[in-house]
Amino acid sequence: MKDLLHPRHRGAIARFVGGAAAPRRILLVFDYDGVLAPLVKHPSGARMRPRTRALLRRVARLYPVAVVSGRAWRDCARFVGRIDATVVGNHGFELGRPVPVPAAVARKVRGWRRRLEEALRDVEGIHFEDKRSTLAVHYGLGSGPEAIARAERAVYEAANQLEGTRIIPGKRVLNVLPHDFPSKGDAVRALVAKLGCDAAIVLGDDVTDEDAFAVGAPLVFGVHVGKGPSLAPWRLAAQADVDALLGLLIHERDGVRAKRRA
Repeated sequence: MKDLLHPRHRGAIARFVGGAAAPRRILLVFDYDGVLAPLVKHPSGARMRPRTRALLRRVARLYPVAVVSGRAWRDCARFVGRIDATVVGNHGFELGRPVPVPAAVARKVRGWRRRLEEALRDVEGIHFEDKRSTLAVHYGLGSGPEAIARAERAVYEAANQLEGTRIIPGKRVLNVLPHDFPSKGDAVRALVAKLGCDAAIVLGDDVTDEDAFAVGAPLVFGVHVGKGPSLAPWRLAAQADVDALLGLLIHERDGVRAKRRA
């Protein structure tokens, strides 16, 4: 992966969004936790830094923006607040709005939770985030490295016994979804078509974002935030670098508007 903010690579964004002669309608897609906000251990998450929020508000006046999260739509929308952005929850299931969960799916998720609670009752540092249509099992909360490793093994072993699931690992969390639910890649494709965009720049930091990165060029310009391997061709070294990228995106569109006025 190439460092997107390295001076020799900064022209990549300008080429993708298009210049004054031929600007493209580019959708900006952000994961929330670990991208727009710092990644924290507590499942309740963190709020955006004030500077990030101010930059994102400016960006949303220049580009169509979407926040695509594994959180439930209502929780993610609360974090996003009054910013002009399409909020997508539950990895793509709630595309722009809260979606009633089919009764059969809710029953299935409740059953998964009961089985996991039974299997993991003696494991410390476990927290279940029940989003009705999906389930997230947070582990290793407040634990040392050895306890985290033991909890991780126990969670994966228990989840692998469930039927009809799609298991997506994350950072101290295991996401359990119905096997036929949409992915973040499906969500990005749907949003590009729905919003009449030419392509999308996608920023993500977790395994759940790899489905969107896998869509690849020419539709998706993937940017992985932080360390670790990824299918994305571009990288930001740390979550704090997101502000710099937002500033760069603002600069590109402000330049287009200035040239049009000249």
